[in-house]
Amino acid sequence: LKGDLYVDSKEGLLKGGSSGPAVVPGNPRKSMLLATMRHDDPDMAMPPKQDRLPDEVIANFEQWIRMGAPDPRDGKTVVKGVDMKKAMEHW
Repeated sequence: LKGDLYVDSKEGLLKGGSSGPAVVPGNPRKSMLLATMRHDDPDMAMPPKQDRLPDEVIANFEQWIRMGAPDPRDGKTVVKGVDMKKAMEHW
């Protein structure tokens, strides 16, 4: 939420947050989501302060982006409120 990034819809992924688009369909190099998963920038690494996801999982996301990031969801981003304390415990 701090970065204005919402991934609960295709629209949210394409719009991205304050750092730019999270996903650029067909272009993994320009997709911030992939860079954060790879821990390219330690300050933006997800999950933070933890090991990165397995290489196979990251490769699957890269392939998905390369394929054009198909997403069957057609709804708008929905924000119903977030319990930040609970969210911080998750990460």
